Amino acid sequence: MLKTVDTSIQDWALRFLETCNDEDKLILPASVSPLELAKYVSALANDHGGYILLGAYSENGYGSGFQNVASELIEKCQQLLEGVEMKCSFHQARFQNIYLLEIEKSDSLAFAGGSPYVMKSGKPKIIPERQLIEKLGLGVDSSLINMLSEQITKQSEKVDYLSEELKEKSKLKNQVPGLLVGGFIGWLLSALLNSLLNVGG
Repeated sequence: MLKTVDTSIQDWALRFLETCNDEDKLILPASVSPLELAKYVSALANDHGGYILLGAYSENGYGSGFQNVASELIEKCQQLLEGVEMKCSFHQARFQNIYLLEIEKSDSLAFAGGSPYVMKSGKPKIIPERQLIEKLGLGVDSSLINMLSEQITKQSEKVDYLSEELKEKSKLKNQVPGLLVGGFIGWLLSALLNSLLNVGG
């Protein structure tokens, strides 16, 4: 569950800076690009949901200050998102316009720029294939996945074996004219020898 951020208390933003944890509470500077911001939003939505304080910065692990955030950044970010429930609230901190984004946990998959992300070591990363299968509800039964992957492996081995067999057959096919010529010459020599031996006999 989300830990509620109480924006009614004084200096709530500074408290947020002190308690951010890279898992469900993130701080991002005003200079973040719309796509980068969208990736963070997607990652939080695909995990447990969370908060992003936009327009704050931290130095050496301490809350240091605030930067003015352009409203276009939020608008462009929202255009890149799919499958995301997000509340966006505007605040002023030390005469700077900052935003608090509250991201709900996604029921299915949340996309940023057409790709789904998850948080890994405090950064958004594209969801690994296996995790994606599980998220879509296709990987609940791991034994089924293993069985399917074994079948795919067996089929690919079969294809490899058949392709080797076809290669051998094609080699043989290429050798047929040579074998026929060799066979004909051998028969001709044999016939000549037979006729010579018969004549001599």
